[in-house]
Amino acid sequence: MYFFRKQIAILFIVIACCTLTVSCSDSRAVQCTKFTEIVTKGNALIDFKNGTYDAATTKNLAKDLNQTSKQLEALGITDPTLKEIQTPSVKSFREMGEALGDISKALEVGNRASTSIEGREQIKTAQADIVRAGQQANQGAKNQDALITKLINYCKSDR
Repeated sequence: MYFFRKQIAILFIVIACCTLTVSCSDSRAVQCTKFTEIVTKGNALIDFKNGTYDAATTKNLAKDLNQTSKQLEALGITDPTLKEIQTPSVKSFREMGEALGDISKALEVGNRASTSIEGREQIKTAQADIVRAGQQANQGAKNQDALITKLINYCKSDR
């Protein structure tokens, strides 16, 4: 009887240790999955709202992309290569969010401009701001595309 209780106790300890080890380990595959899920959601936001150029939608997209950058930053990445991809990826989403926020502000200024000479100047300034911010957003998107390719290749090599 004593032997049987000892066997059960040892079995429970082994099961507990195995469960703890599996649940607490953030393997490369798990980190890749979490990372790609957030990036995919961020890209889906861009694709979904693509073609809608009003100030409110652009402002909401900017907020969403900034939230995506915060989610990426909050990931507990320990893998060194993923860490190298994470930092510039956070920066790219943040840059796109800031650029779209600037575009939203410029669109609002352009919409509120009067039909006077001052209003025309405001519209010209807003157009220049939109072009500048659009270039910044495009650069952030290009950087993010390159990082996604790197992420996919790295995570694919895990399998």
